[in-house]
Parts: sequence; C-alpha cells; structure tokens
Amino acid sequence: MKIAVICFSAKGAALGEKVIRAFSGYGNEMAGYIAKKYAEPVNEISINPTFTPFESVFELVSRLFDSVDAFIFFSACGIAVRAVAPKIKSKLTDPAVVVCDEHGRFSVSLLSGHEGGANWLAEQVSAALQNTSVITTASGYSDETKDDGKPRNLALGVGFRGGVPSEDINRAVHTLLRFAKINPRRVSAMGTIDIKRGDEALARFAEDFGVPVNFYSAGELAAVPGEFSHSGFVYNAVGVGNVCERAAALCGGSGRLILRKASMKGVTIAVFEME
Repeated sequence: MKIAVICFSAKGAALGEKVIRAFSGYGNEMAGYIAKKYAEPVNEISINPTFTPFESVFELVSRLFDSVDAFIFFSACGIAVRAVAPKIKSKLTDPAVVVCDEHGRFSVSLLSGHEGGANWLAEQVSAALQNTSVITTASGYSDETKDDGKPRNLALGVGFRGGVPSEDINRAVHTLLRFAKINPRRVSAMGTIDIKRGDEALARFAEDFGVPVNFYSAGELAAVPGEFSHSGFVYNAVGVGNVCERAAALCGGSGRLILRKASMKGVTIAVFEME
C-alpha cells in the first residue's frame, strides 16, 4: 500500500512515526507530512523518516488523492473531512481515510471503510498505537463470512519462512486478501511446496481456513508454464524461484492469476482464478 501520514503538530508526528515504523517493511510505501510551522522542530529532533512540510493540507490532499491507497490523519475529524471532501467520488475508488486524535486515544475509520480497507487499516493503526479503533460501517467485515453466492473457484498459493506461527500465516492471508478485495470464502484449494509437508503451523492454518493443502515438488513448480516473479534467495533455499504464484497456478489448473505475489511478515500469497 501507498500511505500518506499527515500531521499537524510535533505530538501528532511522534505518533505518526510509530505508525510509519509499524507499517514499513511489508510492501508498504509510507510518506510522512507535517504542517510547515512544526516541520523544523520535528526534523531537528531526528524523527525518522523525515516528515515533508506542507503549507496547505487542501493542496496536499488534492495532489496525493489519486495516487495513494490511504491517508492517515493525526488531527480532528473535521480537518480530515474538509481536506478530502472536494475529491470524494466513490467508495469503490476513493482511498481509505483513518483519523487519529493527537492524544493517541482513538483510530477512526472515516472513509472507504469496507470497500477501501479503512476499517482494517484503523484496526492496524490501533494495534500500533495501542488505542481504540472506531468502526461505524454497518457491514464491517461481515461480508466475508456470508455466503454471497459467488463461486468457490479460487486457488491460494502460500509460501512462508520457517518458524512463522500459524497466527501470523492466518493474519497475513486474511489481510492480503482483504486488501485485494478477495473474499476468502471463494478459496476452494490451496498449494505450496512439499518441504512444508508436516509443518504444524501450516496444518493448523489450513484446518482453521477450512481448505486442504496440495503439496508440490520444486520440479513440479518449476515446470508450470507462464511468467512468474523470481527470487534468487527463494531459489537458493528451495530450488525454485517462486512458490506462491506457481503453486496457485498448478493448484488451479486452467485460468489466470488474479493476485500476484503479495507478502506480509514472512508470508507470501498468490491467488489463481479457475475457469
């Protein structure tokens, strides 16, 4: 995700820095911004990464609105509302907006809560700051647990580092699927490399997820036709340059990848839609 963190005081920037640190390193592109009058003292105390100063939040939001996936404001809700209001179009395309008060007490899902992922983002910010998340959408995450009539025609490819606990696998899979707007209930098959056979964390995750795991050798994965991402590190470790995408494609058979390699905390997934 590409996330803009917007602050209006040194206190807000200190909280923003915690969020940036918590989210950095998992495929997220974080950028911090601070009102110009507070920029110099904040950057002098070596808050890292450096916050870019801005003069007008309206100009800043207008410039970033179509290029970011989410905004996190450390401000009053009214400031955030007025800043994004001129650019709002649709919950299907607008970035997620989360607002935190400068005392760090609440993380509020303000815009694009369900469709845009602000509900999930508010909960993650809340976890980073150890505060209370505020979710007001009626649907929340309940759509994921309903039988919405969509076909169960997705194959999930999974890869993960040794020692990753089942809780982290579960959290990463659901988080990455949610960001991709993919209903987990559509997944009917799962695949990974055979060296994971017998892994207790994977077994527990698969049982909780309710989908059996298909195991493939490095040779079988390498023989899958198509274009896939490649990692030299993964190749040296297991003998094939990509596990999740190739496992998803092999497990799915005929169809197409609808989610290429996505990663979080040592877990990678890919999703293949079967014809």
